[in-house]
Amino acid sequence: MERILLYIVSGETRTSWNRAIELSKSLSATLFALFIVDKETVRKVANLRGKDEIDTAIEIEEEGWKYLYHLEEKAVDSGVKTALFLEEGNTIEVIRTFVKDKEIDLLIVGHRRGEGIGGRKYVRLIEQLIEYIPCPVLIEKEGG
Repeated sequence: MERILLYIVSGETRTSWNRAIELSKSLSATLFALFIVDKETVRKVANLRGKDEIDTAIEIEEEGWKYLYHLEEKAVDSGVKTALFLEEGNTIEVIRTFVKDKEIDLLIVGHRRGEGIGGRKYVRLIEQLIEYIPCPVLIEKEGG
């Protein structure tokens, strides 16, 4: 196993980050970190906030880079080689293409317990990752 992909989700706790760094280090694998600016999410957030979609996308992108740089700092401190990516598009399509193009051996994603519609949407995303991503998927349950 040479390439591990960590899909970073906005607002998640860092349990999946720790697992990805741990595995990458123990396997001497490169850790790819991916944050996705999902167009559907941008539209919904912009509507809720009464803001322009372009401004909202920029805010989400800036937040994504903060997550990516924070992860990189933790990984480098642990001696793990990293590669950071921020992409825009449909989450499943972006991850699927990324996994194929970069020949990813394992996808790691955190799973947090969610309430209401947002929680159900996240569970559906996890189901789609398992179904459509052409590599093993490790679901790291946040909080243990």
